[in-house]
Amino acid sequence: MASRNLGQRIMSSKWLLILSLLILVFFTVNLTRAIINRQDLLSDINVLQEEIDGLESRSQELVSLIEYFKTIDFVETEARTKLNLKKPGETIIIVPEEEMAESEAGNKSAESILITAEVKDINNIHRWWNYFFGIN
Repeated sequence: MASRNLGQRIMSSKWLLILSLLILVFFTVNLTRAIINRQDLLSDINVLQEEIDGLESRSQELVSLIEYFKTIDFVETEARTKLNLKKPGETIIIVPEEEMAESEAGNKSAESILITAEVKDINNIHRWWNYFFGIN
């Protein structure tokens, strides 16, 4: 009977109640921290996933741009605009920017603005020289 009394006294003791409440508070606090950490991690994962999606989209744009740069059309356009190259028998028409602005203001007619210029037949080395050093 003494052991039964001792067991009942321990179970009905205030210290057991206080200890049980402290353990419950401890586990509740840790569980709450774990839930908050999980939510933070999930939001970070979502942000990073959106960033990955944006970067993949940008990567696809760059791949398509690289493919365009490899085409003959791009090479021909660049050669025409930057190196002033032309096809045989072609005439180049140059419209100076100042005169074009005046024409838009109504000061000159469109026909007086157009200037035809024949590109001199010079070799490729001289064209590159002119391109890099700006000598016309």
